[in-house]
Amino acid sequence: MSVNNLQSIIEDWKNNVVNIINSSGDTNRLAEFALHLSRLLAYPDLDVINSLKKIDTMGDELRQAIKKYMPLRPTQIIEEINNYLFKTKQFKGNIQDYHNPLNNYLNIVLQQKSGIPITLSILYLRVAYVLNFNLYPVNFPAHFLVKHVLEDNNNEIIIDPFNGGRIMDDYAMKELLDQFYPLQNVSLTHAPSAMRDKGMILLKRQKPIEAFQMLNSYLELDPEAEDADAVLDIIRQIRAEKNKQGSREK
Repeated sequence: MSVNNLQSIIEDWKNNVVNIINSSGDTNRLAEFALHLSRLLAYPDLDVINSLKKIDTMGDELRQAIKKYMPLRPTQIIEEINNYLFKTKQFKGNIQDYHNPLNNYLNIVLQQKSGIPITLSILYLRVAYVLNFNLYPVNFPAHFLVKHVLEDNNNEIIIDPFNGGRIMDDYAMKELLDQFYPLQNVSLTHAPSAMRDKGMILLKRQKPIEAFQMLNSYLELDPEAEDADAVLDIIRQIRAEKNKQGSREK
């Protein structure tokens, strides 16, 4: 790949994804962004709008099917999405060929009706969006999930699209955590992502020392995290500020 081609891809990605995320942070467009990723990395002729329309058509079809039963409780809507995606449309987690790179491309997932946690979650999120049912991505360690926040804002329903949309209780989430961190006995409240989030909260509360410790612990537990470089930059900034303060006190 030439430097000019690489630069063109970067600019395309910025214009169609990065700038939109920076300006709005809209997670409802994750399916669109994932399709742009497929187009840029492997399928240059992919019609993103048409592929997105295929997902929205599924959402519309489900919406019409459950319209006569509305209003439904959140768990009932989740059950309807599960029945539609995993029984009627027969999407499933690709357990047999989990590490196949094609599982990362949402357009291929739509064709083959199988994928990995993140691509199936993105599909799930988009169908829920068409139903006007609010779901949010959950970057659980090594396994992408989605959640619905109940109206009281104090409780959540965690859903695992890779496993047929099962609802995750604390036991199921701890079991999943132990599967990826078998020797560390990490509790749910001390899962890597939770430690990172707590570190960021501490930083915003002007508690850099506690934030520094929490972010360091996060990287110790998950040194290959996708945001490891960004977290390292924050740690360096905290350390640099601490050194400046030390110099001024001398």
